[in-house]
Amino acid sequence: MADRTGTFYSADEGTIGYKTQVLIGDGTSPEVFEAIAGVRSVTFGETTVADVDRTHLRSPNSHKEHTPGMLDSSAIQIRGIYLPSEDSLSTAGGGSGVFASGGLPTLVIARGTHNFVVRLPDGVSEVEITGYLTGFSLSEASAEAVIEYTCGIMPTQAFVLP
Repeated sequence: MADRTGTFYSADEGTIGYKTQVLIGDGTSPEVFEAIAGVRSVTFGETTVADVDRTHLRSPNSHKEHTPGMLDSSAIQIRGIYLPSEDSLSTAGGGSGVFASGGLPTLVIARGTHNFVVRLPDGVSEVEITGYLTGFSLSEASAEAVIEYTCGIMPTQAFVLP
C-alpha cells in the first residue's frame, strides 16, 4: 500500500457490518459451525501490551524505565435480539449441532472452550477465535423496545484480523 501521508483518498472500500455472522463450532472433526441468531452488533475486544516496569534505584535521570510485555486481548462483545424459541438462544436448545443440548445460556454454564468464527460481510473474510463465553444477559423488558441479549467471547489465545 502506498504511503498516504499528506494525500486525500476515498473510503469507498469501507464497509458496514450488515450480513456479519457469529458462528460456534461443535468440536467434531470436521468441525461444523452454526450461527448465533439475532446478532445486532459485534464489538471486537482490544489488544493491549502489558507494561513491564524496569525501574531501579539508579535509573537514569530519576525516571521510570519501561519495556513492552505480553499481549492480551479483551472479550469480544455480542449484542442481539433475544429470540427465546431459537436453538442458539434458548436453554433447551435443539437440532443436532453445538446447540443440541442448549443455546448460549446453557453453554455459558458449561464453561467450555469453543472455536468461533466471525464471518464479515464481504463473505470471504473471517476472524477465527478460540475462546469461552464470558456470560449471557438480557436487557430491560419494556414496551418501547425489543428485549436484547448480550454475551462475550474471551479469547484463550491470539487471533488475527483479516
